[in-house]
Amino acid sequence: MAEIHPVLRSRTSGIAFSGKPPTSEQLETMLEAFRWGPSSANKQPWRILVVRSPEAHKKFDDALSDNNKKWATEAPVKMVIIGNPEEQPPRFGQDRWLLDVGLALENMLIQGCELGLTAHAMAGWDEEKVRANFDIPDPYRVAALFGVGEPGKVEDLSEEMQAKANRPSVRKLPEEIFFFDEFGAPGKP
Repeated sequence: MAEIHPVLRSRTSGIAFSGKPPTSEQLETMLEAFRWGPSSANKQPWRILVVRSPEAHKKFDDALSDNNKKWATEAPVKMVIIGNPEEQPPRFGQDRWLLDVGLALENMLIQGCELGLTAHAMAGWDEEKVRANFDIPDPYRVAALFGVGEPGKVEDLSEEMQAKANRPSVRKLPEEIFFFDEFGAPGKP
């Protein structure tokens, strides 16, 4: 098995938060990592809305799926990851803005893990509620929601969430996902 950077292998989508937010320096570092994400034609079609006040947390939590409400409401800092499709219009039918935002988000996620934080990007939210709750205008779209904070104790979670947090992080076998020269053709690098 090839050796990869340790933070890539140790990264998890943690759901236990201590309640302590990242420091200003940690938050600035994560945002800077996002800012330096790859971007097609360097368009950088992204925006981040950082959620810190109690009122903003209520707006954020209101848009979460029921399953995400079981853990994400405890994240001390939350973010709305936003993209502008008009700044990076489709080409050949591809929504390039989503790729750009996703790459930048991964930068921030890895940086948060490197800083020792619990950092979790999530699906499972109502885009129209997020847009309405935060007055996000057209043409902006919500690409993801994100929670970050100091790690908490898994044993402080509900039994259901403990089971989720303790699931092993496994990956499909290379031969299931890597093909060479044609789709479905096994091989080696």
